[in-house]
Amino acid sequence: MAIEAVWDGDTVHDWFVRLLAITADPAGEAGMATVYWSTAERYLGEEGTHHTRHLAAVAAERAGRALAGHLSVPFHFASPDTPDDEAPRWAESVKGR
Repeated sequence: MAIEAVWDGDTVHDWFVRLLAITADPAGEAGMATVYWSTAERYLGEEGTHHTRHLAAVAAERAGRALAGHLSVPFHFASPDTPDDEAPRWAESVKGR
């Protein structure tokens, strides 16, 4: 149904982004990848030094959009510029449609 990027965090990794496949089955979602700062830094290479956004968000958004495009499903990232683990989820954004 969709690819979604959501913020998460802990005391070891600080903020990171989880990429999820939102499905129609009762489970509702499947974890696909977790993008940490260090992973994003390697993925973005030299390009990653020029972003003012959190590198995990930049990398997750790029990978998530590419995957969503390949699968012809929507991509959702409610708070790409600011870490927020309480940002509205994709299912909440489509309830009113």
